[in-house]
Amino acid sequence: MRLIAFVEYAAVFAGIAGMVAGKFFGLAKGFELGVFLIGAGIALGGLEAAVTQRMAFRSSEDVGEAYAGAPALIVGFMALLIGAALIASAYLLAEGLWPRTASYLARRPAPLLAAAGALAIGAGVLMMLNPRGRSGWGWRLLVYLPRSLLGLVLVAAGIAAIAAGALEWLDPQAFADLARKLPRKLEWPLRL
Repeated sequence: MRLIAFVEYAAVFAGIAGMVAGKFFGLAKGFELGVFLIGAGIALGGLEAAVTQRMAFRSSEDVGEAYAGAPALIVGFMALLIGAALIASAYLLAEGLWPRTASYLARRPAPLLAAAGALAIGAGVLMMLNPRGRSGWGWRLLVYLPRSLLGLVLVAAGIAAIAAGALEWLDPQAFADLARKLPRKLEWPLRL
C-alpha cells in the first residue's frame, strides 16, 4: 500500500473513531478532533490528486490510471473543498461558533450555494467524461448517453446554484423575493 494513501485512510478512520469516542464516551473535544481528522484526510487526498493529477486514495500505483489527468484534478479540487469545509466546521465546533455560523448561513446562504454549485458542476463534468474510452453502440446508448444527460443537468443546476448565490450575495432582497415566488411557479404545472 502507498504511504500517502495509508495516511489518508488512517486520518479518516481515526477521525470516525474520534467522533464516536467523543460522542459516546464524553471525551473533551473528541468529536471536534474527529471532524478535523476526517477533513484533513480528505483534504490531503484532494491535495495529492491536484498535485499529481492522479486519483487520490489509491492503494497502489497502477490503480485508476484511466482517471489520471482532468478527472483526477476535478476530484482533487472537490475533495479539497469538502476537506476544507470539514476543517472549518471542526474549528467552529471547537470554538463554540457553530450555532451562530449555522444561523447566519441559514439567513445568508450565498457561500453554501456557491460551494454546492461548484460540487454539482464537478460531479456533472465527471459524469460527462468517458475515461475508459468504451465505444460500443450499446455502451454509448445505454450507459454513456443517460449518464451524460444527467451530468448536463448537474452542470446546469450547479451554474444555477452559483448564480443564485451571487444574486443572494449582491441583492439579498431580490433573492428572498425569488425564493418566495419560485415554489408557486413550480406548483403550477403540477395542478393539471
